[in-house]
Amino acid sequence: MTATAPTTPAQLGEQQLSTLFQYTIEAYKTFEKLAENLPNPMAATMFKQFAVDERDTRDLLEMKIAAVGARGPLRVTLGADLLFQDILEGDLSYRETTEFLIARERTMERKLTELSRGASVVDRPLLIYIAAGKRAHIVNLERELELIKIDADWFKREDAHWRIVHDPDEDGYLLDHPDAVTAVWCG
Repeated sequence: MTATAPTTPAQLGEQQLSTLFQYTIEAYKTFEKLAENLPNPMAATMFKQFAVDERDTRDLLEMKIAAVGARGPLRVTLGADLLFQDILEGDLSYRETTEFLIARERTMERKLTELSRGASVVDRPLLIYIAAGKRAHIVNLERELELIKIDADWFKREDAHWRIVHDPDEDGYLLDHPDAVTAVWCG
């Protein structure tokens, strides 16, 4: 019998780190733009938090790149992610946008989980941390998709909080709506 020496998993390479970094930058830009442009305050807040998550991930990846002595993130073309541009330009419906974002986050979560299984002890925590963040994004996006299925204009709803609680056929006003004072005081 021949004994084989256990193989030590390799650390993340410059190419892998660059791909993760580039995806993070693209996701950040998309989430930030959605947070700025969506009238629905609930959806905007969600995307704002996603952008914060991606900024934190970017910072961790920059630290990792510096720690391994790489020369900095390489520019990597993401190919299929050119749909990010369509989202930023508003060329997709809200449903298509949400479905695309779910698919992208799912793909990244799977890639990160696969990478973490074979990763070195040094890299595994970073990959697990980022993958868990993707899973959290997926859950929130799935909720938004269900709301879009009920109301195709969900992301346009400035009265989102009211709509969640009340019958959509009722007339309702946000408190800062010009007619809200009349509706409240005059019955």
